[in-house]
Amino acid sequence: MNDRENMPLEELVGKIFEQLAAEGFSEGTIGQYERIFGRLKKMASSLGKELYDRELADKFIQDDSYHRGNGEGHCHSRYLYHVRCIHFIESYINEGIVDWSITHPLPAKKLKSEKLRLCYEKFKTSLAEDGLKPNTIDGYVRFVFYFLSYLEDKGLVSLSQVKSGDITFFMVLVCQEHYTPTSLGSHATGLRKFVRMFTEISAFDSEIPDRLPKKYGITPSYTEKEHEKIDKCLVNSGMSSRDRAIALIAFETGLRAVDICKLKIEDIDWSHDVIHIRQEKTREPLRIPLQISVGNALMAYLLEERPSSDSPYVFLRSIAPFRPLADHASIYNVFRKILKDAAVEPDGRISGSRMTRHSYASRMLRNGVPLPVIADALGHNSPNSTMRYLATDEKMMAACTLPIPKEAHHE
Repeated sequence: MNDRENMPLEELVGKIFEQLAAEGFSEGTIGQYERIFGRLKKMASSLGKELYDRELADKFIQDDSYHRGNGEGHCHSRYLYHVRCIHFIESYINEGIVDWSITHPLPAKKLKSEKLRLCYEKFKTSLAEDGLKPNTIDGYVRFVFYFLSYLEDKGLVSLSQVKSGDITFFMVLVCQEHYTPTSLGSHATGLRKFVRMFTEISAFDSEIPDRLPKKYGITPSYTEKEHEKIDKCLVNSGMSSRDRAIALIAFETGLRAVDICKLKIEDIDWSHDVIHIRQEKTREPLRIPLQISVGNALMAYLLEERPSSDSPYVFLRSIAPFRPLADHASIYNVFRKILKDAAVEPDGRISGSRMTRHSYASRMLRNGVPLPVIADALGHNSPNSTMRYLATDEKMMAACTLPIPKEAHHE
């Protein structure tokens, strides 16, 4: 027996967070674990326990239910996080050092939904009948089990409840983990076979990308507090009507800088409140709903401030010669001044319309907008192009990520 075995739970958890910070984990990840360990301490208090023991560990691992609306669901990622936190504690007690690896075996786990479980069993049977190699079957089965567990995590109990975007989102979450694109590519083949087996989801086959992207880091974006500062600046500052219109278009449509520069007066359909353009980068057409704020800003600029000119382009230089804005630098200078006035620090992040485009996608994602809608708004014609925008918010990803180990018991 070592002294750590008699250490109070509160002190044990404190030691774990000391090592979390020392290892350089982000604030978002640490905040996520604070909430999880908070549940453990609350459970210990309800059981009258001050010390960690096996009974507390087992009860905590089994506590994978949560309340949503008027009902209760089972959260697979909650279960995985609980297992992971117990592993942190036990590795610290045994070794004095927290084991951050995610390759330790999981306790046996079964799907709770009978409908999903039957689909899973049918899939396993079909693979055996196809005469595939055992290793291939094991890889396909494991990946499909993770997918079905993800559906349960979302509160789904049958394949008929799967919606457009669910499969793509799952693929992105898997890419966030310790899987290489090469290994994931072979597993994705198994998921494709599963999806094609069932008519309820066969239409979503196209959401499984033909090639898997490299593991994405967190795409930078503005926080909600920073957006509040920027919004306040756009309303209250004495900036020009031109710069306000440019900023609103960028923040509220995600339009690229080159497309803002190339925007023509004839592209604005005032009768139907829509902007029609052909994107410079992709040459694909894009239809953008004309929001009231953007429309009012454009009208104020065109009627009150825009220099008299025969140019077909909306935005012109504010000093003579009154030529159209020519490049990304013109838009970047507008954003730089706005961010300075709003007291929003760059903090090493990218600037210009790339940042506003990422933030536009991030805000939609945080508000629950489905991935295909985000793809349409950004002018993407493939989920492969939009997947990276799902990694725009570290705290959101920490809450959504499936901590999937490379080896797991799933039967």
